Amino acid sequence: MMATRSQITLNSPNRNSRSREKMATEMQTVTLDIRRRARGRPRAPWQSMSDMISFVSLVRISKRYEIETFRFLRSVHRAWIKGESSCDSLFVTCRQLVEGYGVFLITQDQRVVAQFKVTSTVLDYLVRPEVINFRFEGYPAPNWNTPPKDLMIKDLNSETRRFNLDAQVVEKSPSRTIVSKWGTTLQLSTATVMDETGTISMPLWNEQIELISVGDLVHIENARLKKFQGELQIKVGKLARLRVIELPLNRRKSTNLKNHL
Repeated sequence: MMATRSQITLNSPNRNSRSREKMATEMQTVTLDIRRRARGRPRAPWQSMSDMISFVSLVRISKRYEIETFRFLRSVHRAWIKGESSCDSLFVTCRQLVEGYGVFLITQDQRVVAQFKVTSTVLDYLVRPEVINFRFEGYPAPNWNTPPKDLMIKDLNSETRRFNLDAQVVEKSPSRTIVSKWGTTLQLSTATVMDETGTISMPLWNEQIELISVGDLVHIENARLKKFQGELQIKVGKLARLRVIELPLNRRKSTNLKNHL
């Protein structure tokens, strides 16, 4: 019988009354043994061996592609609700949804990473608050206080995580309407930003489109990268911030004129 061992440390009781730093030193260790054809019920919170295998498989995908585990698990849950989602370079699609489970396809640049069935029990569990405090054997504990790095475009690569960037908007495509495969209507414009080291594309969605114009010097905070058709692009997600830090001369004059009227 072959076995694969994964170890998860769970936070101790009374989680809400302690800081994360204290919780990191007060965790209980639970070892999960995944055995083929294993019999009996696994320990809580798992209701079946297949549930436990599904969860650990998702964790391993996040580790293999160096994505923050809790963020990836939330992405799978989001695909369950909305039909699809993305997390860094991975794209998650719910291909089949029936009572009690969903079938999920995970791809990277149109290449299949994995496809498997996940029960509603596991899907509900993915966004439980305690999951964010899991720590896995062989991987360092998450560092909650690591700030995004200040980078230049030449520093950006497929291994880049959160980052800050100052750049100038040199191009911006006209806004166009995109209808997702699930019927959601979105507005999309693609900007090109440049610093002294290079250029990179940055998709703008919905209200982001009106935030910047060609010539603006912008500060992009807590951004991430994603790949689209093999090209790295800046992703300004929900936790990121995009703001103009300097207007071009013609827009400064126009703004000053409006302020005096």
